[in-house]
Amino acid sequence: MANNLYLTGVGGQGVIRLGQIIAAYAMEEGQKVKLFKQVGMAQRGGPVHCEIRIGEVFGSRIPPYSADVVAAMEISEALKAAEFIRPGGTVILNESKVYPIDIMIKPEMYPALSEIEEIFHRLQAKIIKLDAAAIAEQLGLPIAENIVLLGAISFVSSFNREQMIKVLKNNIPRQIEKNIEAFSAGYKVAEGMLL
Repeated sequence: MANNLYLTGVGGQGVIRLGQIIAAYAMEEGQKVKLFKQVGMAQRGGPVHCEIRIGEVFGSRIPPYSADVVAAMEISEALKAAEFIRPGGTVILNESKVYPIDIMIKPEMYPALSEIEEIFHRLQAKIIKLDAAAIAEQLGLPIAENIVLLGAISFVSSFNREQMIKVLKNNIPRQIEKNIEAFSAGYKVAEGMLL
């Protein structure tokens, strides 16, 4: 089980909710969990991130170059997490763009996907790319973008799939079947890219 997970995105994408579900899963598995969240102006589309540490770890913050998984709900926000991924770790990039506030002023400054990938390749990270927004939309539940990423994270982190689905059922109040489909779709994408 991965023990350091760094989640990032912008307000409204469900980054914190995603972190809470992962923490609930780890607790169900009998693990110690520490969760740190930073939201700032997230409710207005600003940057948000969540750090989850599972097991016998010291402190709630992930030290530089020691995250097993970095999952970026907003692709440019992944750059802020580059200093956390460990060599050999996995970066999950959601290909959909939601311009953060600081980029809205100058959209031409938005980094190209190839530039972002190059940075993580230099850091010796594995990369999984998926368009979680398109997958969630196709399933008829656009707000399940974070649950698509949860599926990919679960595969990469070797989380027990059936146990995670039970945790989802306990933590998602509505549209549970579509959320399970979103989870399964993200899981399959990651499985296909890393096999």
